[in-house]
Amino acid sequence: MSILGKEQFDLACRRTSTATFREIFHAHSQMEVTYIHEGYGQLITEGQAFPLEPGTLMIFRPFQLHQVQIQVTDEHPFVRSVLMYDLELLKGSWRHFTAIHDFVQELLGQNSPIAPFILPSASMLVQLMEQFAQVHPNLLPYEGEEHIRLFLLHLLGQLKYIWEEGKHSPSQLVPPTSSSLLHPHAEAVMQWIEEHYDEPFHLKDLASEMHMSLYHLSHVFKKATGTTIVAYAQATRIRHACILLARTSYSVPEIGHRVGMSTPSYFCKVFRTVTGTTPHQYRLNVQGRT
Repeated sequence: MSILGKEQFDLACRRTSTATFREIFHAHSQMEVTYIHEGYGQLITEGQAFPLEPGTLMIFRPFQLHQVQIQVTDEHPFVRSVLMYDLELLKGSWRHFTAIHDFVQELLGQNSPIAPFILPSASMLVQLMEQFAQVHPNLLPYEGEEHIRLFLLHLLGQLKYIWEEGKHSPSQLVPPTSSSLLHPHAEAVMQWIEEHYDEPFHLKDLASEMHMSLYHLSHVFKKATGTTIVAYAQATRIRHACILLARTSYSVPEIGHRVGMSTPSYFCKVFRTVTGTTPHQYRLNVQGRT
């Protein structure tokens, strides 16, 4: 087994839920790849909702806010395989695998949510995840990290192939649905923030546009999403800042301004609170530099 911690690499195959649940909106520093073997539900991310069904593959970038809602019974559980990994693991490999590195940069630079894919359970990517989940616990510590890096590079190569296929075959992509399970006021808040994150604003402005009191709107949003409007707005701004850091050469103060935080010190403070690192270090990490 590898000596890496779960915050660096975690693979759980066929994780099963037999009780209905709704995640809180959350984001994490790792890339996430999730494949649904059984069950139905809905993914809500970046103001859009996507239906989930068997054969759905989801990809989440670092710090991408998302929530999964599922409906299950004992007879019809929700079964998924989940991979989470820190991009730092592959930083030393990028110079040898430039095509895969360019693909990861393309993923990180997407402005809109990555639509889920429909993928057969017999696909190489799904088989790869299940095979490595069986092998990984038996690896010796000194060989674990090497095998994990090889596995991730292989998996990213498969994802790149699926991504390119999706560009030419839109039928493989899951389209967003207009029938969200989220409370309509909470959904409206999320959409408003997606449209206004690049502007300084006060919550009273948002409440006024929703024609609700700030107290009631905050209560509805927290109950529906599990997080506050302020936290959601900050996470949305930081997600867009991560995109700009990954794919542009804008200065850190300029990026802060472009995501609605014009004071550089405040932007850096919020960025570090959310991500655990500085904007400058994040840019170096995703670009494969030290």
